Amino acid sequence: MNYVELEKLKWRSRRSMLELDLYFSRFINDGYFAKLTHEELESYQYLLTLDDGDLLLLFQGKEVLADSKLQKLVDAIIKCKLLEGTAE
Repeated sequence: MNYVELEKLKWRSRRSMLELDLYFSRFINDGYFAKLTHEELESYQYLLTLDDGDLLLLFQGKEVLADSKLQKLVDAIIKCKLLEGTAE
C-alpha cells in the first residue's frame, strides 16, 4: 500500500464510539500500525468494515472471530490498549 492508502486507513480508523476510537488511535499512535505486513493491512482494512457494535464485542473479548489471522490482529489491538499507561 502506498502512503495515501495508509493515511486513508488511518482516517477510516476514526470511529463514532469513543471506546473504539481509543483502541484504534492507541494502536496507530504507538507505532503498531506502521509495523503491519501487507497481509495484516488487508486484515485491518477488513476489520474497519465491521459495525462498531461488532468491533466493540471483539475488543471486549465477548466475541471471537473464526479467522485466526483476523483474531490475531484483534488481539494485538486489544493488547496495545491494555498497555496504555504502563512503563515499557
